[in-house]
Formats: sequence, C-alpha cells, structure tokens
Amino acid sequence: MKQTLMNMMTALMPFMKPLVWLTGLSLLAGLALALIGGTGWRRGASVAAWIVLSAGIFFLAAQGMGALLGAAPSINLGDARQGEFFLVPFWQLGLAALVGGAVLRLLVRLKRRREGSS
Repeated sequence: MKQTLMNMMTALMPFMKPLVWLTGLSLLAGLALALIGGTGWRRGASVAAWIVLSAGIFFLAAQGMGALLGAAPSINLGDARQGEFFLVPFWQLGLAALVGGAVLRLLVRLKRRREGSS
C-alpha cells in the first residue's frame, strides 16, 4: 500500500508546478476582478477564491500524506537545467494559498456589502 501511494505521488509531481502557477494566476485574476469591479465581477472573483482555497487544501493534504509516507514533498521553483534549486515545501504553498484565498473571499464579501448599502 505504501509503495502504491509513493508511486502515485511520484506520478503526480510533474503536474504540481502547473498547479502552483494556476493557483497564483487565479489569485491575481480574482484580486483584479474584486478591485476593478464591473459587471459580473463577483462571480469570477468568488470562483477564483474557491480555486485558490481548494489548491491550498490540496497542497496541505499532499504535505500530510508525504509526511505519513516518510517523504518531504516540495517543489523546485528554480531552473533545474541550470542547477538552480529553490525548493518550497508543499505546506508553505498550501498556507499561502489558504491565506490568499481567504483574503480574496473577505474582499468579495466586503465589496458586496458595500454595494448593497449604497
């Protein structure tokens, strides 16, 4: 069972860096929609917030599973071809995504409340 889970984690590793970029871009797009506003901004910012929060939960769960399997999952944000290794643990990515998603949700709620009282 342990070997099967390790194989699954190894197979998923190539998809982690694109997931990090998707999470970051979703957060930026959600913040832009929430700050700029306009027609239909609320739904887009809310969807972006849920994407970011879900990715945060996923990275924290992956860190926990890796710890149970005796591994220290991290992602290399450097360029390995040039010998750059900037390893970031999954728990840091998950925590950053959770905080960013929570701030975005709070911003959407505050802006919704402000629009409703005007």
